[in-house]
Amino acid sequence: MLKMPSSPSCQPLAVRLKDDNQQLKTRIMYSSENIIWIKNVKRNQGDGWAYDDVNCGSTFWLNWPTSKRGSATTPNVGDIIVLFQKPNSINGQRNYNVHITHLVSPVTDTIHTDNEHPDHMWCREVKLLAKANPISAIPNPGYYNFFKPNRGLTNPIINLTNNIGLSEAETQEDIWRLFDNHFCPDVQNEIFRPQEPNGIFGEVEGDKIIREHIKQELTRRNSKIVQLAKAQALNANNGRLKCECCKFDFLEAYGQIGSKFIECHHKIHIATGERITKIEDLALVCSNCHRMLHRKLESGDYHTVDTLKQTINDTSKNGG
Repeated sequence: MLKMPSSPSCQPLAVRLKDDNQQLKTRIMYSSENIIWIKNVKRNQGDGWAYDDVNCGSTFWLNWPTSKRGSATTPNVGDIIVLFQKPNSINGQRNYNVHITHLVSPVTDTIHTDNEHPDHMWCREVKLLAKANPISAIPNPGYYNFFKPNRGLTNPIINLTNNIGLSEAETQEDIWRLFDNHFCPDVQNEIFRPQEPNGIFGEVEGDKIIREHIKQELTRRNSKIVQLAKAQALNANNGRLKCECCKFDFLEAYGQIGSKFIECHHKIHIATGERITKIEDLALVCSNCHRMLHRKLESGDYHTVDTLKQTINDTSKNGG
């Protein structure tokens, strides 16, 4: 059970952004796609870590500048806010690096007032999803530029620019990866992860190779063409995305968290080298079928979308 914030300084305003009855009543499932916002935080002008005293299993008050109340109202319940900071020193040594330290998510839409901090009087109750451990564990990898979101406001994650060509979706995935070993134990059942094939589809070493291959697809291919492929599929299928091999529907299986979620397979394997990708070169598939498309057959070849689809149909007909 979450511990309520112990600080008495934040008092609820009479005005609520939404009626409490509109709050989510079911458990939220979090994924990289929930990383919508990024926010700079600071304690004592950088003389110390902000929110270092917050522990897993608790909620706490996240503050915004007094002159920017609108920025505090921006995140929705279930959105993930990335917190970053640049303390003046770490362990007595001058610090020059930005550190990504927390993933948090608002639990209500209520705006509170903090009379003890007149310069940052607006606050929201947020849930701690992940915290770098130690808090200095996730420095800027070197390719992110924190200049745009460095004002204490709620910035869209797209404002976190980079010099290696990551798209917004790839940035979300990368931040999710950076926190992979830092998620709070109490939210592990609320973290959405595609089903992994270990112990189901073959030897561990082979599965590692497959996951690395798919990771390359995510990071090295043109995400804009992927987004166009998804948009076309949504328009053609009344706003639903189904696996082209097995017809699996993430929305049907997982509810709202699965809306518009699917993986993209490049029919021309990335091992053949870089090339101009067209929409017809892409297939929208579920996580399991994606891995099957990257597993070699006994002949040394790979399944195509059509042959895998036929295999699934044949197996189903035979009662397999």
